[in-house]
Amino acid sequence: MQYKKLPRGDEQISVIGMGLGIVNSVEDGAATIAHAMDLGVNFFDCCCAYERSLDSLRLVFKDKSAPTYRDRSKAYTQLHLGASFKNGSYAFTRNLTKAKEVFLRELDYTGLGYTDFGMFHCVDEQKDLDFCLSHGWIDALQEMKQQGLIRHLGFSTHTPDIAFQLLETNVFDLFMFSINAAFDYAKGEYSYGEIAERERLYRTAESKQVAISVMKPFAGGQLLRKDTSPIGVALTHVQCLQYVLDRPAVITTVPGAATPAEIEQCVHFCDASKEERDYSVLAEATPSEAVGRCVYCNHCAPCPKKINVGLVNKYYDLALLGDDLARQHYMNLEHHASECNDCGHCDQRCPFKVAQMEKMHKIAEYFGV
Repeated sequence: MQYKKLPRGDEQISVIGMGLGIVNSVEDGAATIAHAMDLGVNFFDCCCAYERSLDSLRLVFKDKSAPTYRDRSKAYTQLHLGASFKNGSYAFTRNLTKAKEVFLRELDYTGLGYTDFGMFHCVDEQKDLDFCLSHGWIDALQEMKQQGLIRHLGFSTHTPDIAFQLLETNVFDLFMFSINAAFDYAKGEYSYGEIAERERLYRTAESKQVAISVMKPFAGGQLLRKDTSPIGVALTHVQCLQYVLDRPAVITTVPGAATPAEIEQCVHFCDASKEERDYSVLAEATPSEAVGRCVYCNHCAPCPKKINVGLVNKYYDLALLGDDLARQHYMNLEHHASECNDCGHCDQRCPFKVAQMEKMHKIAEYFGV
C-alpha cells in the first residue's frame, strides 16, 4: 500500500480507501473491511447505502469475539453529519437535532468511539448551504471536535462553488468530492462545474493545504466499459485510480467494494506497472476546452534534462494562485524550467496537447530560473 500524509495532520492515509455504499450483507461487509485493513487500506467512508453496514462496522471494531475484529486505531473514518436512514436505507436530514442523534448513535453502536473526519454532509446548493450556516451545522461539528468525538472537520459536495465557499472558512482539513475523467471532461449527473473551475478547485485546495478524498473514481462503473463510458473510451481500474490520484490535493479515493475480491482489484493499483497506470488513451477523448491544460500527470517523462515537468507546472500554477510556499518549493527542485533544451519530447507525449516547451520558457521567466 502507498500512503500520503494529511497536510493538516500527522495521519498517513492509504491512497486506496474504501466506501461502504455497496455492502451486500453484514458478514460480507465485515469480511471486506477486515480484508481491506489486512491489505493496508486504512481509510473508510462511512456514508452507507444501507443501515446493515453499521452492523458490518460493529463486527470489525466492537465485537472482539468476531473473526473480523480489527484494531480501531489502525483505521481512519469519515462519518457524515446529515446522513441518516429510513426503513434501513440511506436517507438525508437537515434537522440538526436528529442529525446529531444519528451521528452519536453510530459512533457508539459501531464501536468507533470517535471519527477521524466529521463531515458536513452533501451540501450541493446555495440555499442549502445558507440554511446550514445559519442553523449552526459547522458549530455543531466544532463542538463535537472539542469533545474529542471528531479529530478533523470535513465536508462533502459535488459543486465547486460550494467547495470554494467552505474552503474560505479555513476550518476544514479535508473534503470529499467526485472526481474522474468523465466528470472532469464530460457532462454527467455529478459533473458540476466547467473544466477550468474544477481544476482551479483542486489547485486552490492544495494551496490551502486541504486534502481531498475522492468519491466515484469509476463514475459508477461507466468508465470501465466503452459502451457506457461518457467520454467514449474505456479505462481500467488502475487507469481510473491513477488519474484521480494525480489530481492536486487528492490524498485518497474511496471506491465501493462489496467483496474481498473487489477491494483486492482496487489495491492491485499499488503493484501496477508504469504501463498499466498510463492513461494517455484520454487523448482520444479530451474536449477542446481541456486541451493545453497541464494536469501534472507526468506522462511526458522522462525529460532528457531531468526536469520534473509536472511539478514545475504545479508550483507555477500554485504561485499564480497566491501560494507563498510554491516559489520556494520550485526553487528547491534539483532541475528548473530554464534547463529546457527544446527537444520536444514532452510536447510529443502529452495526452492533453500542452505546449510544454513554450510553457517551460514562460515558467523560467516567471521564477527567474
